Amino acid sequence: MYTDPFQGHGVICEMKFAFVGKGGSGKSTISALFVKYLEKSNRNTLVVDADINMNLAGLLDVLIEPGKFLSHPDVARALRSYFRGTNRRIKDVSQYLPTTPAGTGSNLVKSVEDPELARLGSTVSKDPLIRLLTVGTYDAKGIGETCYHSHLFVAENLLSHTLSDSEFHVVCDMVAGTDAFAYSMHLQFDGIFLIAEPSPESVEVCKLYLDLAKESGVADLVHVVGNKIQDQEDLEYVVKAIGKELLQWFPALPALKKARQQGRPIDCLMIDQAMDERLSSIEAAGLNPRLSNQERVRLLEKLHLKLNGKQWVQSGYGDVSGQIDPYFQFPALQGTGTRG
Repeated sequence: MYTDPFQGHGVICEMKFAFVGKGGSGKSTISALFVKYLEKSNRNTLVVDADINMNLAGLLDVLIEPGKFLSHPDVARALRSYFRGTNRRIKDVSQYLPTTPAGTGSNLVKSVEDPELARLGSTVSKDPLIRLLTVGTYDAKGIGETCYHSHLFVAENLLSHTLSDSEFHVVCDMVAGTDAFAYSMHLQFDGIFLIAEPSPESVEVCKLYLDLAKESGVADLVHVVGNKIQDQEDLEYVVKAIGKELLQWFPALPALKKARQQGRPIDCLMIDQAMDERLSSIEAAGLNPRLSNQERVRLLEKLHLKLNGKQWVQSGYGDVSGQIDPYFQFPALQGTGTRG
């Protein structure tokens, strides 16, 4: 039976979840299961597929139009124009870096019903409202000329200009491995769920991710989740190899594997009581520990200044240190309490 993880908490929390890990570890599958759990639990949700392989659309049974990819130049420009609003510190939307913070006059996404999201997203479910946005992948014109990290820039802008709470969740299926540390993706979430399967390759990626998380100041937000666990030996192997207790673990799911081989998407009916409890613990983990918006923006500003010192930024964008607004405060979230 579903237990509301917010019961008894006196604050309304930002709820941005990222699923990370080695490619093939099952992060997209667990992301999709979590989205269907949120649907079952009546949570309005914005889903962002930031993986170059774009698996979430198939897992959630929706179609994505390439013209609506976040990385499409027209889409990226329109979104940045919207985020800019009347923020005078952003002289032109072409000056947005992945670390560009919100400032006075910036428009913030506060609901999955935001018109900009409605225009670009694919509807996974209508009640609760769940929408999927996809960053996109390489196209033929970009072969040999583009880096996927540059595709992620607009997703980073979206996340840093989005306010979520107990009624509006954000779920992101991340780029594989440790690529989240290239720019600011690692700073954008309240809960980072590191998927570990019982293999040497997977646990090595997890250990490196945890080391980088510690260096960047987000270690307390990272929770290790075992996946494809077949027995106690698998569990013990993952814990010993990584050196960190698991928040939760998921068994190998042959029935789900067969369903995907047959072209069937993930469905709420696949979430039984045991699965429900596992996914509920992931939602609850986003509550504590966490960063406030203001703590997060301080880290983002520090990274922004570091990036501003790079030659390619100075050459292509000029001095963007003035984009930081020292007087900006995120608005208080509505509810029984507030977080600034």
